[in-house]
Amino acid sequence: MLRNTRFKWTLAAVGVFAVAGLVGACDPEDDPTPSTQNDAGTTKPDSGTTTDAGTTTDAGTTTDAGTDAGTTTDAGTTTDAGVDAGTQTTLPLAVDGTWAASGYMGSGGGTQGGLVDEPICHTPRPGAGLGNCHKFTATKKDDAWAGVYWQFPEGAWADDPRPGFLVPDGAKSVSFYAWSESGGEVVDFFVGYGDATKDGFAKKINVTLTNEPKQYTLDISKVRYAEVGAGFGWSAGGLDVKPLVLFIDDIQWH
Repeated sequence: MLRNTRFKWTLAAVGVFAVAGLVGACDPEDDPTPSTQNDAGTTKPDSGTTTDAGTTTDAGTTTDAGTDAGTTTDAGTTTDAGVDAGTQTTLPLAVDGTWAASGYMGSGGGTQGGLVDEPICHTPRPGAGLGNCHKFTATKKDDAWAGVYWQFPEGAWADDPRPGFLVPDGAKSVSFYAWSESGGEVVDFFVGYGDATKDGFAKKINVTLTNEPKQYTLDISKVRYAEVGAGFGWSAGGLDVKPLVLFIDDIQWH
């Protein structure tokens, strides 16, 4: 009887442990599958959120540097220097940059080619150094004389219907520096095309040059002017004797 009782208790204990094992096996907290899926699943957003590394737009947004460097129009707008010289409306008024030394005459006219203008300056430049430096070399071709008018518009002679440059009121003289390579040459200097032209006036002086820069003046204090086609000019003969090397600088209305 006792043996049978022990056997029953043994079977009962085994049953209890078996049930406990089954219950433990079914406990969700011990199930590895959901835990593994969550860990692996939640690694996708972490690794996927590489937008921090991907947001290299900060480095890529170099448009600021590109725009600033690209918009170099301030430095590029060197038109200021050209515009100021070309549209100057105050006195003193530089002849070069307003009128153009384009009216070649005599041996320099047409196809003769007996006059060359080079931008060669004296050191130092005389006077205020307004406008350009000129070294004219005139040689005999068909004609034994040569000359140049400074014209506005460029290439416009006395009979050109286009108006000249509107010079500001108040100018009393046209001054310039002139000299020659050897000295002694006689040259006429003038301003205006003449009374019967669109300028309505002309002034001229006759000069014997030296070989050093010297200032000369055309008096226009009694001249009534407005739009001027011939802002300055010169002419000289004697090219059948020898060529003329003439320097002119700092031509200005004032």
